[in-house]
Amino acid sequence: MTDALAGAVAAVNRRLAAHAGAVEVTAAGEDGVTVRFTGMCTGCAFRPTTFGALVAPLLSAVPGVREMRAEGVRVSPHAARRMAALLGPEGA
Repeated sequence: MTDALAGAVAAVNRRLAAHAGAVEVTAAGEDGVTVRFTGMCTGCAFRPTTFGALVAPLLSAVPGVREMRAEGVRVSPHAARRMAALLGPEGA
């Protein structure tokens, strides 16, 4: 994991800590970055929204990150575009 990606994950986790949750990178390579939600986020029904509105936008801003995935989370391309339009480039 690059320093830039680690810094972005730390920024995400500072926000998720308010809900006693976090994300961890489970894979990072040329095909993209995969994260897993941990803590209270593990069973939260709002994981897709959190991923699409916060995690994916912040981590996708890291140079070299082309695709974002989260284990156990699916956000349709349409929903991701809608969230980005509503929330702007910095997410939630």
